[in-house]
Amino acid sequence: MGQAPPVDGTPHRLHALDVAWLEMEGDGPPIAIGTASVADGPAPDDGELLDLLAQRLPRMPRLHQHLTTSAGGLRRPMWTEAEDLDLGRHLHRVRAAHSGRDGLDRVVSGVMESRLDRSRPLWDLWVVEGLPDDRWAVVWRVHHSMADGLGALSLLGHGFDVAPNGGLTLAEAVVDAGRRAAAAAHPEVSDHRAGLLGRVTGGLGSTITGTLPHLLPALATAIPQVPSRITGPVGPRRAWSSVDVPLSEVKAVGRAFGATVNDVILAAMAGGFRELLRARGESVHGRVVRNLVPVSVRPSGDDHADNQVSAVLGHLPVGVADPVERLAAVVSTVGHLKASRAPVLVALLLDVVDHAVPAPLQDVVVSTAGRVAPAWFFDTLTTNVPGPQFPVFFAGRRVHAMYPIIPVAGHTRITTGIFSYDGVLNIGCTGDAEHAGDVDHLASGVRGAVAELADRAAHR
Repeated sequence: MGQAPPVDGTPHRLHALDVAWLEMEGDGPPIAIGTASVADGPAPDDGELLDLLAQRLPRMPRLHQHLTTSAGGLRRPMWTEAEDLDLGRHLHRVRAAHSGRDGLDRVVSGVMESRLDRSRPLWDLWVVEGLPDDRWAVVWRVHHSMADGLGALSLLGHGFDVAPNGGLTLAEAVVDAGRRAAAAAHPEVSDHRAGLLGRVTGGLGSTITGTLPHLLPALATAIPQVPSRITGPVGPRRAWSSVDVPLSEVKAVGRAFGATVNDVILAAMAGGFRELLRARGESVHGRVVRNLVPVSVRPSGDDHADNQVSAVLGHLPVGVADPVERLAAVVSTVGHLKASRAPVLVALLLDVVDHAVPAPLQDVVVSTAGRVAPAWFFDTLTTNVPGPQFPVFFAGRRVHAMYPIIPVAGHTRITTGIFSYDGVLNIGCTGDAEHAGDVDHLASGVRGAVAELADRAAHR
C-alpha cells in the first residue's frame, strides 16, 4: 500500500518557462499551484488516500518524477523517475482552527508557506478536516515548474472522477472534449507550432493591416512604469481568501451589456481592487491597476503537464466609479488585445528563446528579470481557467467547490485565480501576508462588483 509502479519513466527536460519558476522561487516559499477542493464528509483516512494515489499515479507521471540537474548546470534540469517513492511523505492532515470560510482560508494560507522538498517529486496533498456542514477539503499542490493552470487540471484531474464510483476521470473527460472540439474546428492543423506560425504569418499583408490599429494600444500597456504601492518584495508569509460568484449572474451581465464572461470577470476585478485600495485609504481617482493575464497556447486535447502559456497586459480601470462604465472600458481594452494577436506573438518569442538561447544564459536572465522586472510592467496577475460545469468526485465524495491556488513571487504581492465549476466561479486571492494581508477586501469587492452589475442588468 502506498507504492505505485510508474508507467512512463521517460526522462523529460524542462523548458525555459518551466525553469523560470524554479529560478524565481529562490529560498522562499514554493511557487506552487493547485486546488483547494471542498467535499462532503467524512474525510478519507490515510489508507484510502494512499490506495487512491497508488491506483492513479501511473496516469500522473510528474508525480513520480523528481528533478535532476546536469553537471555544471550547462543543460536544463530533467524530470526523471524517483526511486523508492514513498507516497506517505507527500500526505499531510490538519484540522481547521476557525469556523466558517475563514477556517479553510487560514489553512491554505499556511500550506502555501510550506516548502516542497526538491529531492522528492514536487507535490503534496493536505486533508483539511473540521469544515462547516461536516465537509472537508483536499489541498493539492504541484510546483509551477510542472504545469500551468490547464496543465495542472490535466495532471491532478486524474485524481477526480465524473461519477461517485469512479470510471472516467476529470482529466480524461476534459482532454477528450478538447480533442473532439479541436478535430471539429481545425482538422487540418496537427502541429502546434505550425498552427501558431500560420495564424501569425498567414496572409501577412492583411494581418499587418488588420492588427496594427489594435497592436499600438496593446503595446502601450507594456510600457514600463514606476512601480506602484501594490507591488514590492514578497516575504515568506501568505494570506489567501476565497469567494464564490454565481456564473449565472456573470452571464446575465454579459448578455445585458454585450460583454463576454471574461470581460465581466475583469470588470469585477477592477471593482475588487477599487474596494481594496479604498479600504487602505488610498485615492482611486484616475487609478488603473496593470493586470497580467496568462493566455493558454495549449492545443485542445493536449494533456502534457508543462507550461504552455503566453500573456497579455491590460489595465483595470479602478478609477471609474460607475460599474457599467468600468465594464465598457474593459470591453474596449480586451477588444484591442484580442485583435492585436499579442498572445500569439509573445508565444512565438518564448518559443524562440526556448530553442535558441543557451540554457545558462536563460537562467541568469530569468532569475534577475523574474524578481525585479515585473513591478515595472504589471501590478497584479489574474488567471481564469474554465472547469467542468458538472459535479465531480474525489474518493467517492462529491466536490462542492474547487478553489485555485495561485502563488505570489518576486515583486508581485497579489494574484487571483478563478475557476468555473458546476455553475459557480470559485475564486482564490493570494497576497503577501506582510504587505497584502488584506486580500479579503479584494475577494469581497469582486463579489460585490458582480452583484452591482447584476442589479444594473436586471433594471435595464
